[in-house]
Amino acid sequence: MADEYGRLGNRLRRILVVLPYVIQHPGVTLGELAERFGASRRELLDDLNMVAMCGLPGYTPLELIDVSIGDDDSVVVSMADYFAAPLRLSAVEALTLYAGAAAYATVEELDGADSLQRALAKLRSALGAPGSDELQVDVDAAPGEHLATIRRALEERRRVRLEYFSATRGALTDREVDPWGMIAALGRWYLVGLDHDSGEERIFRIDRVKSAALLDDPAPVPDDFDPGRYRGGFSGAGGGEVTMELSPRAAEWFPEYYPVEETRVLDDGWTRVTLRSGGDHWAATLLLRLGKEARAVEPESVRRAARNLAEAVAARHAG
Repeated sequence: MADEYGRLGNRLRRILVVLPYVIQHPGVTLGELAERFGASRRELLDDLNMVAMCGLPGYTPLELIDVSIGDDDSVVVSMADYFAAPLRLSAVEALTLYAGAAAYATVEELDGADSLQRALAKLRSALGAPGSDELQVDVDAAPGEHLATIRRALEERRRVRLEYFSATRGALTDREVDPWGMIAALGRWYLVGLDHDSGEERIFRIDRVKSAALLDDPAPVPDDFDPGRYRGGFSGAGGGEVTMELSPRAAEWFPEYYPVEETRVLDDGWTRVTLRSGGDHWAATLLLRLGKEARAVEPESVRRAARNLAEAVAARHAG
């Protein structure tokens, strides 16, 4: 049930954003909408078919929203002027948007940086802080030299050697990584890639990189790599399936942050979920975060990895 509510909520948010855009841009194609809003053509068609059954009370053809899709996939929406006005953001939503855009603006040589800065100024003014000193967002960043090396590795699809501080080991480690992409999440920059030390997908905090060296080895990016999949800075790519049962409280928020593929509500109110794992270490870290909110975890290798990780953390604190 929680997963269904999460899917409906995501769909409603998408419709409320897409609909005003289509009204303001009559004739926009499904392909353009898919690229702009990160949705599939099938999802957009389902959304528009649903919209065509909505309207003002009375719900006769005179009050229903009219949706027309041409042979060339062009979309025109009429009888929906009440959606033409842009959405009004709450203060929290506007501040969240500002923080994300400000983090993105820290990337050097960013295409469209001038436009982004103008948008930030408008948003800052709407938040009641027209001066740049009145509203500041601090984003942890790596030294420029390391960031430039990683960006070059991404552009040339070459492997990098990182001297990286591992929080779980509490020590500097040498890693060879095939870089797949960089993401901004949780107020920090992260590098996503294949860690050759573990043979698994890993997410590295850029501010923990002490040095970065470009190698000659090629570093191909998986065809299915999707930066948008890294909700909250986490992903489930690169590993096998993991199943677990979540408490009612955890099941309310879990599908919004992790790559859940299947859910089933059990008789006692707990929810059994199946998700893709980025490897046993990734799943073990997730399991420790959940604590008593998770049970019946499969496969056994994840339980074993979680026990080992918990013992290592306990030993470090005891020491």
